[in-house]
Amino acid sequence: MGKADHCSKSQTRLFFSVFEAHHDGRLFIATEKWDERCAYSLMQKQMIVRLYNHVYADPAYWNDLGIEDRIFQLASAIAVVEPEAVFCGASAALLYGIGSAHTLLDKVQVLLPRATRRDTYEFVEYRRWRAGEVWQLGPFTLTDPYRTVVDIARTSAFRYALGYVDGLAREYDVEREELRAYAQANCRGLHGIARAFDVFEHMDGRSDNGGESEARAAMILAGVATPELQVEITRPGNAGYYLADYGWQMPDGSWKLAELHGLGKFEDNHQDDSEHAAAKTYRAALIRDANLRAMGHNIIHFKLSDTYNVEAFGTMMCGFGIPTTKPYADS
Repeated sequence: MGKADHCSKSQTRLFFSVFEAHHDGRLFIATEKWDERCAYSLMQKQMIVRLYNHVYADPAYWNDLGIEDRIFQLASAIAVVEPEAVFCGASAALLYGIGSAHTLLDKVQVLLPRATRRDTYEFVEYRRWRAGEVWQLGPFTLTDPYRTVVDIARTSAFRYALGYVDGLAREYDVEREELRAYAQANCRGLHGIARAFDVFEHMDGRSDNGGESEARAAMILAGVATPELQVEITRPGNAGYYLADYGWQMPDGSWKLAELHGLGKFEDNHQDDSEHAAAKTYRAALIRDANLRAMGHNIIHFKLSDTYNVEAFGTMMCGFGIPTTKPYADS
């Protein structure tokens, strides 16, 4: 049996090992020297892709992964290959459960020690940031939650940064002044720190999720007055209350209300017939809106995609009679 035959059998064995790893929800890590040689040969034949040093995947498996799964699985593999790696930015925030703006999750972000050079990989981004204090979360070493959010706020567009600041307040009960004090003590002089302090001014942990924060950021950018969040309108007879994502109270005591809608608003995981459940939920929303209007309040519904054109979104909200203010100037 020649070397070519032996190598072919080894490559076949490794190819099946790759699929076994994927079946377990992870990427393949070539831990042995021979595995690495076989994996490299398979990569040259375009049968697998190399995502990081010693880390491989079947192309179809990798392409089918969702954005968050990609980050989690690649970060998990990097943590095995390089236990000293420190994850930062949006990657660290995802692992903490603080936020997950998909626009910022195209690559795994890892701190790169100064004067260090690394191979480049399509799905890994090295950041030359000062680490500060680090936290251990399972297999991951991360910049601490405060530093993680400060770094995102000083380097990302306001539209996305606000969701992470809100997430820190919501998930870790951090107050605005706590975050400001941390940044003043630990991040002075860092590039973009002034813009981070501007983001802190709009921090609000009442925002239910990143989508609601992003929509609120679009309102602020468009010059829409900052809304109250999770507004409760008492039903007649004190029979509970109606809840709206955003609200602006008018001088006469009535409310202008707004609801951000995704498909999840009309899904019920407890119903076997999802179409029937969606119709039932939609009907309930129509009845709620009619009751609110009968009480003297108005409500507008919009999708996150409606906010992508900030100017048009602001015009729509203004046309609904929502108060305006000076637009936020994102630096």
